[in-house]
Amino acid sequence: MLQMRTAARMRPHAVDSSELSSFRTQTPARRHYLPRDPRLGGFLLALCDLAVFTTVMVLIAMLFVPGGAAFFSTSWPHFAVTGVLSFLVAHSLAGSYDLTGAAHASLFDFVVKPAILTCLATTFSYVVEAWLGQSAAKGAFAFSLGQLSPEHYVIVFGTLAIAGERLLGYGLLNRWQAAGHLATSVVVFGADAIGQRLVKVVREEYADKVDIVGIFDDRAQRAPAKVHGIPVEGGIDALIEFVKSAPAVDKVLVALPMSAEGRILQLLTRLRSLAVDVALVPDFVGMRLERQFVRDGEPPLLRVLRKPQSEFEWFLKRSFDFVTALALLIMLSPLLALTALAIRLDSPGPILFRQPRLGLNNKEFNVLKFRSMYVEQSDLAAREQTRRNDARVTRIGAWLRRLSIDELPQLFNVLAGDMSLVGPRPHALGMQVNDRLCDEIVREYAVRHRMRPGITGWAQVRGLRGAVDEPALLEARVNHDLYYIDNWSFLFDLRILIMTVIELIRPRNAF
Repeated sequence: MLQMRTAARMRPHAVDSSELSSFRTQTPARRHYLPRDPRLGGFLLALCDLAVFTTVMVLIAMLFVPGGAAFFSTSWPHFAVTGVLSFLVAHSLAGSYDLTGAAHASLFDFVVKPAILTCLATTFSYVVEAWLGQSAAKGAFAFSLGQLSPEHYVIVFGTLAIAGERLLGYGLLNRWQAAGHLATSVVVFGADAIGQRLVKVVREEYADKVDIVGIFDDRAQRAPAKVHGIPVEGGIDALIEFVKSAPAVDKVLVALPMSAEGRILQLLTRLRSLAVDVALVPDFVGMRLERQFVRDGEPPLLRVLRKPQSEFEWFLKRSFDFVTALALLIMLSPLLALTALAIRLDSPGPILFRQPRLGLNNKEFNVLKFRSMYVEQSDLAAREQTRRNDARVTRIGAWLRRLSIDELPQLFNVLAGDMSLVGPRPHALGMQVNDRLCDEIVREYAVRHRMRPGITGWAQVRGLRGAVDEPALLEARVNHDLYYIDNWSFLFDLRILIMTVIELIRPRNAF
């Protein structure tokens, strides 16, 4: 269940904690494993369909193979391949995995139509394979429909299995929709007239699609204590803390008049560091004119900040990170063991160095590295950056840094979900450049935390790795990180990984 934090500053007319707790109890708890991105949902549905269909084929093959090839009307391997291909092509062309508006799909569209497509696709594959096989053997196309073969069982049971799986999915989809688990979770900032009209419109016309999980306002004296039964909490700081602590929030809706430029700009500047969509609510919300502006089943909105990744893109990147990090840890385990032994023999102290750093949404985590400095000279806050021939670095540590082996334990951070293989490099909390903190030098420094930090990144493969001892160098690194966030793609990640390998061969600024 969503855990909402109350504002640090108490409002004169603020509702008490019992009222807030009551509202949170009434708010449907979003199930985090349920995708709302139609592309991700369609991809997962395709995997389920394919798994069910191939399972039917494998079970039938296991049943008939012991009896010999006499049972089969076709070449079974050929039929299996063409059957799966026909299945995928038919469903893709028919849009079976386009789940936009699937929560309101009819039983025919979601269950019956895919079952019919499965039957037609496997029948087509069987006819083609039988025709090719018998034409090659006898020079003519003739086969008996009266004699059942394993291929016929695939057609029948494959169709029934897809229908059953889709029927189960249809029931779950309707159940989750009715419970509010598939609704877009939004937070509203602004409890004046615009915010009140927005809440009214959502409650009356979009209740099954949009779920308001919190309302915030920074004007304690003017804002009401509740808006249509929803408690109004604190200002910008309370909103940011709530979004950081509640990953279920999909969007922040700014319900302020367009004339309040200062308040809007201040809020947008603060929200830029969070991985959340932000949209402005027009002043005319609630008017009948809104019907002309409705998009994707939501009230009329003006999007101003977009999350760097959709659910599907996040799933793709996270899956690649997990599988690749696990494979690398297995392959590099001998090197990791030898490195740990060398550190133990070289100097007393722990093998791993843990340093607090900021990650996604400014959340703190401990990054793991092989210890490369003497324990008594370690600098957790990184107030003094490492320099060439630094006396604090051990003999083994110098080689580990030069070859970037000290970074390998961060693969465990990737498995834990704190980091990614590619992303903005996480800096130490107290890192300073010319005795100034990083966020004091670069105004948009915190925007780097809109994505998970990475072991490598666009700045690093462009030669901006190692110590940052000049403000211009810090600004260049931040600009590269922001470019990566704004232009992220899976192919971009692959490009950076390939460039990282090249950088490891010719290490620059690694000391």
